[in-house]
Amino acid sequence: MKSLTADELVARYRRKFHLAPGYPLNESMVQQHWELERRLARELLDSRKEERWDVFERCYTALYSACPWLNEAEQDASERNEDLDFRHFLDLLGGPKEVYEVGSGKARLLTYLARHGYKCVATEVTRERGERWTDERTNITWRCCDGVNLARFEPRDHYGAVVSTHVIEHFHPDDVPTHLENVYAILKPGGRYVFAMPHKLAGPADLSEVFGLEEPVCMHLREYDYREISAMLKAAGFTGLEAAYVAPMALRRYLPIRFSGRGYLAYVTAVETFLGSLPLTMRRKLSKLGQLYLFRPELFMIAHKPG
Repeated sequence: MKSLTADELVARYRRKFHLAPGYPLNESMVQQHWELERRLARELLDSRKEERWDVFERCYTALYSACPWLNEAEQDASERNEDLDFRHFLDLLGGPKEVYEVGSGKARLLTYLARHGYKCVATEVTRERGERWTDERTNITWRCCDGVNLARFEPRDHYGAVVSTHVIEHFHPDDVPTHLENVYAILKPGGRYVFAMPHKLAGPADLSEVFGLEEPVCMHLREYDYREISAMLKAAGFTGLEAAYVAPMALRRYLPIRFSGRGYLAYVTAVETFLGSLPLTMRRKLSKLGQLYLFRPELFMIAHKPG
């Protein structure tokens, strides 16, 4: 990537994190976030399994304490269309049920689901995010957990669905299989795990993207593809794996195209295999055109627990 001016860097950063146009932001704040997040990512990757939750809670608390604009400067929620953002989840979840979300942030998705009759449990690894954003009038219960060992905190065979959006890439890579095994454990027979994350061929999708890196070096400890995640889901016991396509926002406003299925999972797995065989420059160019052949930069799946 060519060298950016201070104004270009700030503008790129503001777009990346969806920060309000009027929020006072400068280059030193961006650099502060960049240096801190790279250091915290190294601490997370170097952490031992038995200390993982303490390290993750400390690191994420440090991040949101040192960079409060990540919470405070987001665009006004009144400018967003909740139906456009989340309506596809109503279809993917298969009707009102008790839903457990891993990594709820401000609980925007659960607030939407609660308004449509779902009973919801929101979670976060640190109280610097989440609970203070939840309206007490909504049908949402707040809990704090490590996001990995869910069956230590929740009853087994209990939830109709578990959801996560852009969470798995933040886990220590060693913990992802454990996370999937625990999602399986707390789901009822016949329940489903609906999740989304950045696709690694379109990445990096963390702060590394702002600085033009080819691999994530910040809080996305690892980004994945469909083949990798599908193998881990099957090892955890899930069956009936599906990929979901949701039209990008620019198109969704006019044509709310969305579908899911095993056939589409086979298709996107074949596409990623082809793209992965190409030289990096060509792969990047074709990935940017992915909308033309129904390959989004977001990995979106539904995994079923046998009934």
